Amino acid sequence: MRMSLRNELIQLAEDRPLAFRGARGFHLECAEGRVWLTVEGQAGDFFLAKGERLSIESDGLALVEGFPSGAIRLVSEVPWTTLLANWCNRRFDLPAMNPRKIADRCGRSAAG
Repeated sequence: MRMSLRNELIQLAEDRPLAFRGARGFHLECAEGRVWLTVEGQAGDFFLAKGERLSIESDGLALVEGFPSGAIRLVSEVPWTTLLANWCNRRFDLPAMNPRKIADRCGRSAAG
């Protein structure tokens, strides 16, 4: 099942990890409680309390769960066109794509 986690508040419990991939360029923000997080390609495990955030630097497997309970959201401070261009560049081994050109073709602003 595929679902978008972006900007959605997700409640987490202990011993019920949430797994996802492909979040490079996002920040995982602890909105409530405390959470544990580990990301393939990033050294160590992380514990976040309410208001803290961690930059996801890998597209690898990420596991997050409440410690003992918490809520998270994935936040992007990067325009969607840049995220799309970066993904296409990595996925298809293309020369760098210009996010502004993607926005122009989609009829949207490159800023959001």
